[in-house]
Amino acid sequence: MKKRLGLFVGMLIVLLALGATTVLAFPGGTWVSGVTVANLSSDTASIVITFYNPDGSVAFEVTGESIDGNAAKTWYLPNVTGLSDGFIGSAVVSSDQPVAAIVNTQLPSGSNPTRVGTSLGVSKPSTKMYATQVMKGYYGWNSYCVVQNTGSVAAVITGTYYNAAGTAVYSKSVTVEPYASYIFDQETETNLPSSFSGSAIFEGEQPIAAVCNFYNSGVSAETSQIHSYNGLSEGGNTLYVPRIVKDYYGYQSGLKIQNVGTEVLSVTVTYNIGGNTYQQVSPDIAPGQAWGPYMGDENQLPASMAGVQGSGSAVIEVNSPNANKLVIATVNEDNRVNPAGRGVTYASALPTDATTTLVFPQITSEYYGYSSGMQVMKISSGDVACTASFAASGNVAAFSQNFTLTDSAPSWSLFAPDAQGMVAGKANDNYNGAVTISCNGNVVGIANLSYRYDRDNRYGNVLGDSFTTARGINK
Repeated sequence: MKKRLGLFVGMLIVLLALGATTVLAFPGGTWVSGVTVANLSSDTASIVITFYNPDGSVAFEVTGESIDGNAAKTWYLPNVTGLSDGFIGSAVVSSDQPVAAIVNTQLPSGSNPTRVGTSLGVSKPSTKMYATQVMKGYYGWNSYCVVQNTGSVAAVITGTYYNAAGTAVYSKSVTVEPYASYIFDQETETNLPSSFSGSAIFEGEQPIAAVCNFYNSGVSAETSQIHSYNGLSEGGNTLYVPRIVKDYYGYQSGLKIQNVGTEVLSVTVTYNIGGNTYQQVSPDIAPGQAWGPYMGDENQLPASMAGVQGSGSAVIEVNSPNANKLVIATVNEDNRVNPAGRGVTYASALPTDATTTLVFPQITSEYYGYSSGMQVMKISSGDVACTASFAASGNVAAFSQNFTLTDSAPSWSLFAPDAQGMVAGKANDNYNGAVTISCNGNVVGIANLSYRYDRDNRYGNVLGDSFTTARGINK
């Protein structure tokens, strides 16, 4: 039986020029997408990708494709023959094996400055999706959210916006055809006030999925950031943050923690950086309201973190938890010093997201200048032994690397070019493949990639936002 996986992306666009004649206000330029699908089984997977126009009609269908067991394949949409230039819409991946996917929304290769964001394909749609960060003219930042109807009949989808205090300020309802999507564009929404920064809830008559992008002007490398993140369907009393950084090679993290319950609550954030732990208690957060510190501003952090530098992980816990006190969170990471302009966002993990087998659909090492990093965080108590298995790709044979997570060092990170199996092809790895993390306890994790001229200078330097991040997928 075919398994369907909706790719509910920020934009599935092929060579779409966004100029003055468009009614939408996306970041300027010609945008494209790349879809990477990972086969989560050891058997060969048959793949069909169906692309849908906004009116629900089928734009094109990719058929006759397969992916080897535990491997991945990428479709760069400008190279998909039969999909028309100017396409903007949604897609559904169908397979006879369990699969997962990530979607890159980007300017074409060679753009200056470059811009790219990454979101996950959604396998578990819901009738309600939360978006933690939406903006309209907020210090030069704007956003849009793409919401897909994953049901087989037309459905009304309603988006409601909340200000920073958690007060609803505007709602909009639209009818969306089966498997099609609608773009809630905050920048052109006249019913939102200028300088708006808040959150949104999207609700559908059928299960939906949502992805949001927020971005700045893109007029220079320093203002080229585009952040993609998936809407969240449920909150929890405990959330896990696999990667958080403070003064780390010019990078800083920020948290956005939203109360999606019905009672006022507070949270305790426990940071683990360099083997040391630090705790921060939030102020009261009202239902619908969001709070979170920016790690680059020590006035927003506990005094014990003054001078702390490095990367690590964090746990967010609701104080005096109950079924009515629920939170969600997204994590930002950006660089505001030279070379400025890079940024990413990813969703924190619930305990139910943890797994003993974690899959990263796309890991690169010196692949057209791009290299990845991984960070894995343990959820189980005690020592957790893990193996990272790299599929064969480029001139790199399949290999594995072992590591152990402990209570004092609960997270592990690896820059892919430094992996043990990459050494033989160090000068020219060209690795672009899936990596599976297998552990004897539960873990969560993220993978990122960026253009690393310092590690691969074959293609010249690239300025702008080449930085992307996506959560690992529970196998």
